[in-house]
Amino acid sequence: MTLQAWIDGVFTGSIYALVALSLAIVYQPTRVMNFAQGEALILGAVVGYQVISLGKLGWVVAILATLALATLMGVLSERMIMLPVRLSGSRFAWIVATLAAALIFQSIFTLGYRDVDALRPAPMAEGGFTLAGEQVSWQIVLTVAIALAVMAGYDLLLRRSTYGRAIRAASHNPGTAVLMGIPVQRIIVLSFVVATVLSALAGLLAAPVLFIGPAAGLIFTIKGFTAAVIGGVGSPRGALAGGLIVGVLDSVVRTEINATAGNLVVFGLLALILLVYPSGLFGKPMEAH
Repeated sequence: MTLQAWIDGVFTGSIYALVALSLAIVYQPTRVMNFAQGEALILGAVVGYQVISLGKLGWVVAILATLALATLMGVLSERMIMLPVRLSGSRFAWIVATLAAALIFQSIFTLGYRDVDALRPAPMAEGGFTLAGEQVSWQIVLTVAIALAVMAGYDLLLRRSTYGRAIRAASHNPGTAVLMGIPVQRIIVLSFVVATVLSALAGLLAAPVLFIGPAAGLIFTIKGFTAAVIGGVGSPRGALAGGLIVGVLDSVVRTEINATAGNLVVFGLLALILLVYPSGLFGKPMEAH
């Protein structure tokens, strides 16, 4: 077992944690698990590749472009997903709606970059350092630090702010929240936007290190979903714990055995944890709307 496997695991785990948090942000006010969330991560990688690698415009422009396009994608995602869900009246309509949105975005990215194997821009932080004989890039350190800061910041926002109280009220009972004057629809749109921005920034930061292809969005959705369920859907701390568990375990097993064994162990752990903790490690039982 090498230190490099742990370093890689913590890095990928921080990305999975951000995707898990994004899934939780949308789930709280809507009870919809957005299976198109990974496509937002691909958007960030696409912007980084287009702006930094092809356009040579630098990271500041890439970050601003990512924020703008992710905001637009978040608003579009809310309309593409929530409108069919409301009109259908089916409790399972969200599954079809989110998968349809994922396929639409995936097709756009694949058609636009069909000749590109990896959307890999130059790193924001060049170089690195040696730790116990293993090379660690500054891009990895920066990404993990930002992920931890985002997790801590959102957890504090959820607990201490008016937005957090509105989210909790809309999550508990949207009908009562409306009667109390809480703009539930606006909260839902904002949740999609915030979740999309976080995932897109995760993709932008991860792209210089990870192999991210135009059609890889669903893979990140599945790993982020696994992390969210292990940690407890709706909990920022759970998203972090679940992401690190999935990332480190997957990386170590892949290094020691092979990729197939990594997936087997991760999903086996998911099944085991759900048997013992049905709501995840940090989650609380929630009633469906």
